[in-house]
Amino acid sequence: MREIVTMGLMLELMVAGALLAGAAPDMHVDAQGLQMARSGDALMLAGRIRVASRDWCAANRAFLTPNSVGDPLMCEREMRRRAYNALPWSSRLDFVRAGGQTALNRP
Repeated sequence: MREIVTMGLMLELMVAGALLAGAAPDMHVDAQGLQMARSGDALMLAGRIRVASRDWCAANRAFLTPNSVGDPLMCEREMRRRAYNALPWSSRLDFVRAGGQTALNRP
């Protein structure tokens, strides 16, 4: 249970330190109740991250990739990478083993 709470908090706060102070809002991904060791849950989180990164970049990509404003894929890839890196190490390993990273990196 502690892992789920930590993961949820990490995902909600992941962008705060990486973006310019006050330049753009945080990206939030709901990971509550998901078990990364379960394939279905890992795939569900990957889908949520993909949707959240697409939506976030549609509204805020100029803050993250100012030199590539016309290329939403660059922003989305970066936000997906940040969300993956925000996972606690043990959850990240389970996420990879359950196929979540593969689903996250699909074009």
